[in-house]
Amino acid sequence: MIRRFNAVGDNLFLISNKLIENQDVCKLLYYTTKTPLSEPSLTEDQRVGLLNKNILIVPKVPENDNVKGSYIIVLYDNFVINGRNSEFKEAEILFLVVCPPEDWIVNEGSLRPFLIMNQIDEMFNGQKLADIGTLHFMQAERFVLTPQLTGYAMTYSTYEFN
Repeated sequence: MIRRFNAVGDNLFLISNKLIENQDVCKLLYYTTKTPLSEPSLTEDQRVGLLNKNILIVPKVPENDNVKGSYIIVLYDNFVINGRNSEFKEAEILFLVVCPPEDWIVNEGSLRPFLIMNQIDEMFNGQKLADIGTLHFMQAERFVLTPQLTGYAMTYSTYEFN
């Protein structure tokens, strides 16, 4: 069990590393084509290259207007004391799925943000992660970050954080 906030960063790295193991997530982030899932699989170097570029653990996307691509930002949010045991903290994990509006429509039977969200949900909903606990989907809300970047914030609860 985690006892201090300094372990939260380690947990975010754990989640980020799980995301780059998923080829479909990587393709949806890396390729801006209308058929990202039909593109070649990414090499290990390409997948690792998505870290801190398209898969972020800080709440900031690149400011360069010439940079194209989609992003997943992973954050902890809403830390509170557990009502039953004050030594435990409860928290939520947010996955911000951010895509340029012109990249939303793909020829893969859905929209890019929903394809990414589906992969995240399959990977994490109901799954127990070491030092984090079991994640439970709570909600997803649409947001507009900038006119060039829009998406959804997916919230997962975990009541086993300490």
